[in-house]
Amino acid sequence: MYFAYLLAAILPAVILLLYAYKQDQFPEPPRIVFKTFLFGCATVLAIDLVIPVLDTYNKEYFSGETFHFFENFIRAAFVEEFFKACVIIFYCSRKTAFDEPMDGVIYGIAASLGFAAYENINYVLYFEKDPSFSIALVRAFTAIPMHALCGIIMGFLISQAIFEKGNNYLNLFLALFIPVGIHGLYNYSFTSSVVSYQIAYFLLLVFSIRAYLIFKNLKQRQKQSIIFNKRHYNISLTNFINISVNTLIVYLILNYLINIIT
Repeated sequence: MYFAYLLAAILPAVILLLYAYKQDQFPEPPRIVFKTFLFGCATVLAIDLVIPVLDTYNKEYFSGETFHFFENFIRAAFVEEFFKACVIIFYCSRKTAFDEPMDGVIYGIAASLGFAAYENINYVLYFEKDPSFSIALVRAFTAIPMHALCGIIMGFLISQAIFEKGNNYLNLFLALFIPVGIHGLYNYSFTSSVVSYQIAYFLLLVFSIRAYLIFKNLKQRQKQSIIFNKRHYNISLTNFINISVNTLIVYLILNYLINIIT
């Protein structure tokens, strides 16, 4: 029975990853995709080191809406998306197989769903006193797709940063900034007294449409052999640190504004 709960927790992430993988006309090496999924799972090791520090800081300095904003946008969204981006940039994009825009999308969703699968195990097995199929079912249509969408957007923008001729640094910045915004607002809408929980479902709808259009456009380009396998931008550690710091600063400023308003 325990295995059934474990399967219910992992299966939605695996199904979404396999579906995305099948959209690629020039499939990535399964070994690299699988490793990316595992590295996504492994990000929890680093995340678990950071979370207690942020929890202590949040409880000491914030309350009310500011507490919830910091918890959802910084403690959860920024930290998780930061480490997912590390996997895509410092493992996947360094591979010779990463040679066209669709690759970023596939690796992005693999890293995100790796984390989501591990996180889902904790929710399904330990969120309530007993393992719960109902939690697995709800999260299969909410939190798991949310992580997948963040991975798609992140991977797509990282690809844009690498393969497009212009706006490289901007696309790299947006590759972290936008997923943090999606993830943070999704979480925040369930705890905030000023933002409706319906925002979460609106985000899922809007970015599902955006993800569909991304896949459609990239598949058309692949069929027409319009793929950009020439790299115009190499993402350095310095550039990644810069966009990470800038993203964090923006959300900390928003956190400060929430504090003033409320």
